[in-house]
Parts: sequence; C-alpha cells; structure tokens
Amino acid sequence: MDRAPFIEHNQIERLSHPVVLDVRWYLDGRNGLTSYLAGHYPGAIFVDLDTVATQPGEATAGRHPLPSPKDFAHSLAALGVDPTAQVLVMDDARGSIAARIWWMLDVLGIETYVLWGGIQQLAATDLCTRPCLPVPVTPWVPSLEHWPTERIATTEEIAAATSEYLLLDARAQARYLGDEEPIDRVGGHIPGAQSLPWQRILDRIEVDIDVAADPELQSLLSDDRVIVAYCGSGVTACTLVLAFRAIGRDIKLYPPSYSGWSSDVSHPICTQPCQA
Repeated sequence: MDRAPFIEHNQIERLSHPVVLDVRWYLDGRNGLTSYLAGHYPGAIFVDLDTVATQPGEATAGRHPLPSPKDFAHSLAALGVDPTAQVLVMDDARGSIAARIWWMLDVLGIETYVLWGGIQQLAATDLCTRPCLPVPVTPWVPSLEHWPTERIATTEEIAAATSEYLLLDARAQARYLGDEEPIDRVGGHIPGAQSLPWQRILDRIEVDIDVAADPELQSLLSDDRVIVAYCGSGVTACTLVLAFRAIGRDIKLYPPSYSGWSSDVSHPICTQPCQA
C-alpha cells in the first residue's frame, strides 16, 4: 500500500544508497542513544533531536525551537547529507519523532522517507549493535535563509484567530482538555483548536488509505481553510503534516506549539472541546 512519504520495511531495498538516520527521542527522559545502541538498522546514524533539530530560544518559541536552515544544513553535512541525498528516517515511535527531521529535510527539498511503523517492523536478527559513524560531506548553504511562510504559521497569525485557519492539536486528548499536563505552565489548548492525536490519524491510514471511506479525514481534506498542526513542542505535530502529505494534502506547522503559546500569560487557554 502506497503511503509515501512513509515507506514499508520491505521497500527499503528500492531506495538508492540512502543516508539512514535514527532519530530516537523520548518525552520521559530516556536516552535515545542507549536505545539505538541496543539495536538499529545496519548503517543507521544516530541523530540527537535536541542538537540537530533544535536550537536554544525564548520560552515563547517553545521547547524545541527550529534551528535556522543554515545551521540545520551544517548539521546535515556532518551526518553525511548533502542536497542531492536520498534520506530514510526512522524511530521507535511510529515515525512521530522522525517526522520532525522529515519535515525539515522536506522543506529543504531533500528526498526523504519515514519508516512506516518504526524499527519495530524490522526483524530483531537484522539489527546492528555497533555504532555507525557518518561520512561527513562538504558543508553547504541552503537557498532558504528562513523557514518559508508557506510551510509554517506564526504566533501572530494564530493569535489573530482568523476564520481562515483550522488548528489541529496532535497531543493526547487528556492534555488537549487540560486534564493532564506534565510539562507546560498550564493545561488546555489554543482556543479554536480541534483535537486530532497523531496516533489516531496513523491508525486510520494503517486501516484504510482510501480517505473517501473515512468521514473525518474526508471532511478535513475538503475543508478550504488553512490547516495548521501543533503539539506540545513542535515535534509530534510534524506527524500530522507527514500523515496529511500521505493522504494528499499539505498543511502548515506551528513550530512553537502549545509550549510556546502557553508560556505567554497574555494568551488565552481553552479546556473545552472545540468544533469546526
């Protein structure tokens, strides 16, 4: 079943000498490198999400602010990725972490795929436990100086709460409703946002890629508003962007996400479900 840019484990051999990146990261503080060393795809290079896909920033930028395209490209060169590379990204969380790297590479125009279902789809006997070292390439400067406005939404746009935007919250519903909030200043969600946990959309794609048979997905695909995805810190929201690409629609990312939004005490917070 074609879910591109997702790729099945038995389709990997169709790729032409891809650079394989292992992006394991955990909200609960577990060490991704430790998991990588316990078993990874042969040739896969470990990527530290917190250094490669994040840079320090103000609280209003969220917990995982995007580095500049130039800084990201410099990190990519150290990993062996140049503008002509074909890249395969994987994690052990159904692609929800790898999606962040996919989004950044995709914006830079680099052909990138995410392993469907995560490394759990690989046979344990096929995994490698030796660290794989990258072959760095010559540092390069991307054509983009900033992340393009057609791919992201700003806090100013979200705060304006215009009717042209449809916000989708990728977090678990308990965090969306404010019933649980283990990290951010206050529980709840951005006013007007609808709940669409990233796990739910992956479940639906897994069962039936024919969105015509799924009323909720069909409704979202036919909505003429600009769809914007966010999560807690701007990582798993990329899973929604990735999933929507797989079913035929490009949507925007709100990088600061709820952590950035809620850090500003002047921003309103909602704890009631919001509908279209």
